[in-house]
Amino acid sequence: MEIGLVDLFDGSAERDPAFMAQFGRTAEELGFTGIWLPEHIVFFDEYTSEYPYPEAPSAADPEKVERHNKTVDGRARVEAAADQGLLDVLQAAAEVCAATTRLRIGSSVMLLPLRNPRLLARDLMTAAALTDGRVDLGVGVGWSAEEFAACQTEFTTRGRRCGEGIAELTRLWDDPDGIFPEDPAPMPRVLVGGHSPAALRRAAGVATGWYPWNLTPSQFADHHATYCAQLEEAGRDRSGQHVIAGLRFTGEMDALPAVVERYLELGADGVNISLRMEAHDYAETMQAVSAALGLAA
Repeated sequence: MEIGLVDLFDGSAERDPAFMAQFGRTAEELGFTGIWLPEHIVFFDEYTSEYPYPEAPSAADPEKVERHNKTVDGRARVEAAADQGLLDVLQAAAEVCAATTRLRIGSSVMLLPLRNPRLLARDLMTAAALTDGRVDLGVGVGWSAEEFAACQTEFTTRGRRCGEGIAELTRLWDDPDGIFPEDPAPMPRVLVGGHSPAALRRAAGVATGWYPWNLTPSQFADHHATYCAQLEEAGRDRSGQHVIAGLRFTGEMDALPAVVERYLELGADGVNISLRMEAHDYAETMQAVSAALGLAA
């Protein structure tokens, strides 16, 4: 059972490199498989774009959803501090992996259409070398038109470019073409985030996994069946893929095991949990989750 934590390192004084190292060591000691970090290049005070994941399964009844994000003019808004920033995922991965021995670091998710595939390949090969291959790549197309405009990148073609980017990463890994001095470490798992028809096609067609977010168990089962059918159509074997169900969890800890077990029963290989932990008490929260799921037993 792979259980990951979704959290962030923002470069603030309270989440400095010493905090990052201790956060990683605590997660590893308590039996978590990995830490998954979100990516945004820039945040805004106001958005016209709508955040696509405002609802999460209820702890009391996972087949029902609860809305967590605020709504402005009928549109869900991303939750972010007034001065929000995020450290680069791959550089943060090198920092945390240097302080741990088995913990994996993943992106939740990297906005692949904002990245030059050749530059990303070199950065990812470097991160894989520095972390002994303990990097996973969750990728997505993004949802903020404002962010793409700020990066001077086309928004409407981001889906196509995401699929092309995954294919190009795979090609460059097989043939580094002068961008890396030696044979790189094995290519990280690439999991496509989201559950739209296009995301499922990308996951089944060119990636090595799927990473849905905030689906109820029934929704997960339906989309997983579609994903498996598309894998078969593409001549690819489900056993060679990796599926992680991600969710934001806000309920009592004694309700968490049943939610996690249900995703696993329905075909997930792992579950990533966002708990929105505070810097001052994250260790206690991790301990409660670890105890509830029997991770450190």
